[in-house]
Amino acid sequence: MGYEELARMTPEAREKYIEIIRSIPPEKRLGTAIEHDVAIPRVLSILREFDIGYMIVGSYAASAYGFTRRTHDLDVVAALAPEYVPRLTNALGEEFYFHQQSALEAIKRRDMVNAIHLNSGVKIDFWILHDDEYSQVQFSRRQCLDFEGIQACVASPEDTILSKLLRYRITPSDRQLDDVRGILVVREGRLDWDYLHNWADKLGVVDLLRDIAV
Repeated sequence: MGYEELARMTPEAREKYIEIIRSIPPEKRLGTAIEHDVAIPRVLSILREFDIGYMIVGSYAASAYGFTRRTHDLDVVAALAPEYVPRLTNALGEEFYFHQQSALEAIKRRDMVNAIHLNSGVKIDFWILHDDEYSQVQFSRRQCLDFEGIQACVASPEDTILSKLLRYRITPSDRQLDDVRGILVVREGRLDWDYLHNWADKLGVVDLLRDIAV
């Protein structure tokens, strides 16, 4: 259930729902979101096998720290170097569409390349890790979670908030703000606000953070 649905609940039910969600650890919420999807655990397993640094961002990261929002795509920031691409292509094999040359070009451009699971249509977007200060700081703060054997590295709650606000600044969408509101509600009292304010100011989204945190 997403943040927008809270408004349709009675105050008592809303309070109880938030209490329950706060009690569920992030690894369990993330694991619940991906455990029935064979494509995503497979890709994460391959990344670990080749020791390719990565972090889950976007809606799945928001689901780990806020309210679950179902999506058919997984966004992953990856420290993908050219020498990994042939092995990654072979490992994905016949289960996924993954174009090796497109991956090499994406690395050069610091852009994005897709892997598409042929049986389910699940799309994994690999965003190549950038060299700027915030990208590196964000990547260093990722949190690696484990849920019943499903291991996943995820952007921190603070960086998920900042990334959502950056995305909203570029392409306004209530869905981005709802994801932020969900994290603020569920992680109340457990966020590093000094870090949030510092980077929100540097990234030019401090006004959005101020407005949504009211």
